[in-house]
Amino acid sequence: NLSTPYVAKLLGAKELVVIKYDSDLSTVDDALTAKHRLGDSMLGVVLNRVPKPRMQFVEEVVRPYLERHGVRVFAVLPHERLLASISVGELAKVLDGEILCCPERSDELVEHIMVGAMTVDAALSYFRRRPNKAVITGGDRPDIQLAALETSTRCVILTGNLRPSPIILGRAEEVGVPMMLVRHDTFTTVEIIEQFFGKSRFYQERKIARFEELLDERFDFKFFYELLGL
Repeated sequence: NLSTPYVAKLLGAKELVVIKYDSDLSTVDDALTAKHRLGDSMLGVVLNRVPKPRMQFVEEVVRPYLERHGVRVFAVLPHERLLASISVGELAKVLDGEILCCPERSDELVEHIMVGAMTVDAALSYFRRRPNKAVITGGDRPDIQLAALETSTRCVILTGNLRPSPIILGRAEEVGVPMMLVRHDTFTTVEIIEQFFGKSRFYQERKIARFEELLDERFDFKFFYELLGL
């Protein structure tokens, strides 16, 4: 039950504070509050998960404002869907689902979730809006399942514990898209995924490689090492 400032003081440690972007004002408030609480032991901050449309404003307005008020900003990192993605295997685990085909594709990363509850005519144009997605649909909707398989889909989640037809499974095998069977209804499935999305473990090679790229592009390592005396 020890506070972060107390532990840092006890260890004589320096802090680098990572601030998750919520809004421009809350980001400024969080950074100034951290500086007030931690004082000179705070090396600076990283502003994380900034929406791409807000990046320019944060770089040109928020960052200079914080630095004028004594808060060093080592990096402004954009929100990346890939870094918040979840693997097909993780989805199967959290949903207690059964992967019916293509288990070798369980490491594929899902960046978007889409629900297929429309007419088949609307499904194709709807599914084409999002790449690298998981489509949640009823096990009794072969038309929607086929539409999902014709677009950039990482897996199809079949709700209601209803198995797909052999024709659907055969097509999924052809295009290399796992079909996952879950016992939950569609609404419950969406709720479970929403609670877990963005909290998956950070061990996939693609995530690590992209994060390294972001740090190389945006983190001021030279200044950081100078402050550490390295």
